[in-house]
Amino acid sequence: MKHLSPDTQFALFEAMLDGSQVATTVTDPQQPDNPIIYTNHTFETLTGYSREESIGKNCRFLQGEDTNQQAVQQLRDAIANNEQTTVVIRNFKKNGTPFWNRLNIEPMTVDDHFYFIGTQTDVSIEERQRLLLIEKEDEINRLMLPILSIHSNLGAVTLVGKMNEERFAALTEKLSEYVQKNAVQHIIIDISGVIWEENSLIHRLLMIQDVLRLMGGKLYVTGINAKTAIEISGMQMKSQSLMTFATVQQAIEYSSGVSLDSLE
Repeated sequence: MKHLSPDTQFALFEAMLDGSQVATTVTDPQQPDNPIIYTNHTFETLTGYSREESIGKNCRFLQGEDTNQQAVQQLRDAIANNEQTTVVIRNFKKNGTPFWNRLNIEPMTVDDHFYFIGTQTDVSIEERQRLLLIEKEDEINRLMLPILSIHSNLGAVTLVGKMNEERFAALTEKLSEYVQKNAVQHIIIDISGVIWEENSLIHRLLMIQDVLRLMGGKLYVTGINAKTAIEISGMQMKSQSLMTFATVQQAIEYSSGVSLDSLE
């Protein structure tokens, strides 16, 4: 390449950029508002904006009301600190069509002048699949944590299998919504079928108890066997204790003050 004239080198370089599958921009942060000074053909195809329409503008013209402001702030911070960063941001094409843009910006110095090289890739399909997966996981968690209404003031849920952070977060949210919607004061959580390690379960149950107490509800934990009772008693502090029962029937009778046997 060195034996070629500067004009030839530039023409070849621009042809390579225009033939790339990745949209590319160059901005000049030393000018007011860090304007675009170059775009390749792929950027025009991706956004619908011609080179003439883009040059001289800040890249924010691709943003809209639904653009994640956290991603925008991440970009601003990187530019202010002359740092590289990558975000997935919701942008909009010239015709108003939204798309998910994986934007990477990279600082570069040429002849003592500072620039940012930006590459944009349309990841709308991947992002929709990711959001759909999250939605399905949330739906599965809701289905796996059904709340049974025992009577107008008492609900119960049975934990089965391994409980992780995501499932406990879903359980806490679901119980909170249930208590608020149904004006329920008593909730039973049965742990006889749950798989848990060390003291992780007790700490999460205490968190759920705190949330319910703030909403005016009470928590009862059932399915306690002798081994679990010993473990829990060794973990609990007097100021943070759970009301536990061996069976759901015991918890129902305690919360209602009525023996189920007397109803038969």
